[in-house]
Amino acid sequence: MTGTHNDVEMVTVLGRRIAAGRFAQIGEAILARARSAKPAYICVSGAHPLSLAKADPEFAAALDGAALITPDGMPVKWMLALKGHRGSERVAGPDLAAWLISQAEGEGLPVYFYGGMPDELEDLRRALAVTHPKLNVVGWDSPPLLPVRPEFDAETAARINASGARLIFIGLGCPRQEFWMARHSAAVNGTMVGIGAAFNFLSGRLERAPRAMQSLGLEWLYRLTQEPRRLLGRYLLHNTRFVWFALLDLICHWCRRGRG
Repeated sequence: MTGTHNDVEMVTVLGRRIAAGRFAQIGEAILARARSAKPAYICVSGAHPLSLAKADPEFAAALDGAALITPDGMPVKWMLALKGHRGSERVAGPDLAAWLISQAEGEGLPVYFYGGMPDELEDLRRALAVTHPKLNVVGWDSPPLLPVRPEFDAETAARINASGARLIFIGLGCPRQEFWMARHSAAVNGTMVGIGAAFNFLSGRLERAPRAMQSLGLEWLYRLTQEPRRLLGRYLLHNTRFVWFALLDLICHWCRRGRG
């Protein structure tokens, strides 16, 4: 199934509508929302979130409420290609965050960072002061450890609104950040972007996989060597589930094409 949303084509992958297109095109669509100051949130989804959504209807609803879901991992990009969108590009969280920050700096667009441990946020603050000295950061917020399904926090929503932020980067990790954005979007006058571990990539605390590994879809393996205790169980379960559901998805897609 395909469609369009704010000039970005949407393609259904594992039941979710994924943005298909060039990186800059998808980035510009996000910036346009941020400039409008209308409530919205963006999910950056690879194999893990799409697999999780198949088992958790509440999480699936959180993804479906997003203005855009970008194709984070190479397997999602490959699914778009197999469904006829060969020109679609991967839009990974760290890459998207870096691009949006650069654009926001050039425009003077006010940005806000929510999530991460205090030391992680401090490292990010120091790194951005060097790489993007003119970035208009109007808020840094490291919340206490939140439950996986956070409740609505009116005080935090009011604090973000009072800052005047138009682009709010949420670094709580999946699925916490998707639930958080879904439950706060209507009350926050800006565009929230869930970027997971990108805070630590932007600050240099974590290192990205070499480009060759990224292009081969092996970034997950590189990350596993960096954080084995946190990621091993996730990858064993959700990468396997993603492959299974992707095969079923493609079989259904090709059957529909054959009947058409």
